[in-house]
Amino acid sequence: MLNNKLSGVLIGVSLIALLSACGQAKIQGTAEQTVKPQVQNVPESKQPAAPPVQDKVKQNTIKVYFGDESGEKLVEQEVAVSYKQEDEKYSASLAALSTAPDSKRIALLKGITIKSAVLKNQLLTVDLSIAPEARMGAGGEDLVLQAMKKTLFQFSEIQSLEILVDGKVVDSLMGHMELPHPIKRD
Repeated sequence: MLNNKLSGVLIGVSLIALLSACGQAKIQGTAEQTVKPQVQNVPESKQPAAPPVQDKVKQNTIKVYFGDESGEKLVEQEVAVSYKQEDEKYSASLAALSTAPDSKRIALLKGITIKSAVLKNQLLTVDLSIAPEARMGAGGEDLVLQAMKKTLFQFSEIQSLEILVDGKVVDSLMGHMELPHPIKRD
């Protein structure tokens, strides 16, 4: 008899547990039907994204050349130029000629935009654009050419220099001085 009572209690507890579980499933099913989460289709990449490579900024201290107060001769000055890629150092060096460090020096490349400076087989080809206000007389043009040559030929890998204006070979930079093609290292 004790066995029958125990069996009855176990069956009753089992039924209660079963009914309780069915009720929860029904409640959860209803909740899932009323609240539908928004799922966006995000393509999975096969490999995790690599962190971006940070290019280290390199610096060189070089000699650059400016015009003196009267615009009659070159004045040498050491400056630090910064660049990320090795082939950018030539453009950075020329860009240093476009900003005078003080009022006693003339920036000879002010108004001249360096479009590119590419070294191939020891020949540096510089493509530049000259704004109308950057054009000078014969003396100024000579100083510009001298400043570019002295600045660039301090890099031993450059043996000759080809200067283009807006991608074209020209006879003269500003209409006064003959422009050799290419300019050779002295």
